[in-house]
Amino acid sequence: MKISREPVAKAAPSPGAVRGARTFDNTGAPLIFCMERVLRFSRLDGPMLNPDDLSMMTEQEKLDLLRQIGEAEECQDCFEPIYRRLLEDESPQVRQEAVAALWDLADPRHVEPLMRMAEGDPDDEVRAKAASVLGIYIYEAVVDGSLDEPRYLSVRSFLLDLAQNPRENLLVRRMALEALSFDADETVHDLIDWAYRHPAVEVRMTALFAMGRSRSARWTESILAELDSPERQLQLEAINAAAEAGLGIATPKLRNLAVNKDREIRLAAIWSLANTRGPGALETLEMCAQSEDEEIRDAAGDALDEFYHASRADDEEADDYGQSDDETEEE
Repeated sequence: MKISREPVAKAAPSPGAVRGARTFDNTGAPLIFCMERVLRFSRLDGPMLNPDDLSMMTEQEKLDLLRQIGEAEECQDCFEPIYRRLLEDESPQVRQEAVAALWDLADPRHVEPLMRMAEGDPDDEVRAKAASVLGIYIYEAVVDGSLDEPRYLSVRSFLLDLAQNPRENLLVRRMALEALSFDADETVHDLIDWAYRHPAVEVRMTALFAMGRSRSARWTESILAELDSPERQLQLEAINAAAEAGLGIATPKLRNLAVNKDREIRLAAIWSLANTRGPGALETLEMCAQSEDEEIRDAAGDALDEFYHASRADDEEADDYGQSDDETEEE
């Protein structure tokens, strides 16, 4: 199945990092001490954690539990029963965090529950998060065809209905558009244009996000223009969009922004240079890596790692392409 119309990013961005302070469970034990019980809850071959252990937790305890297991580097599949149970929690914030956790699983079985929540959850922010997470299925279908076409088309049609509905909550419409932008056809580009012309800054931010995610050349000039935006939020979004789209032509502006007095602008530009990788990007990152400011120095170090990793990946892809051409000529 070939669905892709334009190149898209090679790595799916997360809908939101999950961070937070640790707390205690109802026994008074730190949650980090209770991970063994959490794992038992998640395994089919061991004793299940009593459902009351979740139902008796306070809202903050559930949020801290979700954040803790979300930070686990492995075994996210093990925690699926927890995520699914908390999708029905009475707290909108807990439901929202449980929905966000499903992004990394990208399991087709979650499509229907996410669509139901995006359409019918009583909280608009939960609905918006569910629409956002549905974007992983657009990504999976477009990039490597790992989602079957009927399900992909169902998700896409559902998100289009949300994004195009003028009576829909604006945040839900925005998140549906961002999800769709992995596979931007003319209909989606029209929605991006609508969002970019919208009077609300937040909606124009969504437009820039979608421009970067779509990686379409038609939005290059808009992204470049917003790198000089007097509206700080739009400028930050444009910096990130330039990175997402891999806009080498944005590198000169980003090099200047990498020494901006605004720390957040500066940090965003440093990371963006690792992805645009135009002329002078490496030199600017190396200069920032020598900064006396520890945060700037660390950010530049991470960006250099990303720069070299992406460069190696490009070289390997070029080698594979060349080898494929040679084999074709021999045949």
